[in-house]
Amino acid sequence: WVARLIKLKHPEKVVMLAEKLISKGYKFELNIFGEGELKQELNVMIENKKLHKYVKIHGNVDYPLVRKKMEESNIFVFTSDFNEGWGAVLNEAMNSACAVVASHAIGSVPYLIKNNENGLIYNNDNFEDLVNKVCYLFENSDKMEMFGSKAYESLAKTWNADVAADRFICLSNE
Repeated sequence: WVARLIKLKHPEKVVMLAEKLISKGYKFELNIFGEGELKQELNVMIENKKLHKYVKIHGNVDYPLVRKKMEESNIFVFTSDFNEGWGAVLNEAMNSACAVVASHAIGSVPYLIKNNENGLIYNNDNFEDLVNKVCYLFENSDKMEMFGSKAYESLAKTWNADVAADRFICLSNE
């Protein structure tokens, strides 16, 4: 999970998700990258729920390290609400071949994610939908791998500078 630790990004949802995953017996590591006004509140949640073995808040770190962690990760969870603009971190996660589980409220989601093809879209107002989608990936590692590959392919073939330049020229000519 990568973003500023502010209300519209809903970092509390991934901490709550971690608690649910532990209760279901899943083994995982949740890495949270970012700083913001909710950091102390999240640290308290993690401590109170005894999640420190599973959840790590790394703060702001250099971009190459974040990207390296994305490339090493299986799943990227994106929890922003309707106040999110495009959400460029989705591009980065998909380009890192992560299986993405993202809120339908994020600006880029309907353009970049084809639900059940190159990622999973959950209903922003339904926390259980988020939990179910992540559990589905834990239980179907073949789908997790396929979504990651398809996500990378989507960015490499469709959402890249060459395609954007061609589309811009086409639009200009019109």
